[in-house]
Amino acid sequence: MKIFLIILAILVAVAIAAFLGAIAYGRLTGWETRTRKADQGMYDFDAAQRSATDNDALGCTKGLCAEPDVVLPEPPDSAENAFARIERHIEADRSEVERVDDRSDITYRRYVVRTPLMRFPDTVDLRWSPEGWRAMSRSLLGRSDLGANEKRLRQWFDIEND
Repeated sequence: MKIFLIILAILVAVAIAAFLGAIAYGRLTGWETRTRKADQGMYDFDAAQRSATDNDALGCTKGLCAEPDVVLPEPPDSAENAFARIERHIEADRSEVERVDDRSDITYRRYVVRTPLMRFPDTVDLRWSPEGWRAMSRSLLGRSDLGANEKRLRQWFDIEND
């Protein structure tokens, strides 16, 4: 019985060390490799390609896309005013948020968002037009985001949960 408890204690210690190592690895590397970057690039809203897994959230102002996960509000009258409002909500986000687009298009912004503990990278695309908003939040890693991408869009656009 004593040997069993020693082996069990060693296995538990190894599991804890592996978990802490994964956290440290993710926090230090940012989950990037030479072949995989945190920024997933510009999302093509016209093609509207969705993840095969439950790993993204699409948001649009009513009528701008077929099956949004989140219906976004009507936008302010200019891209500058629209993004200024969104920026206030982004600043309140507890996650690390970095703008990664080339800033050449005043109607488009792309961000890499890293979760607080494990620093998992998600890419968020925001497209403004006078007709409305289109937004895509997508996770790079995993098979399910557990609702994190939809929650992020609701937070950034100040939308109450249904």
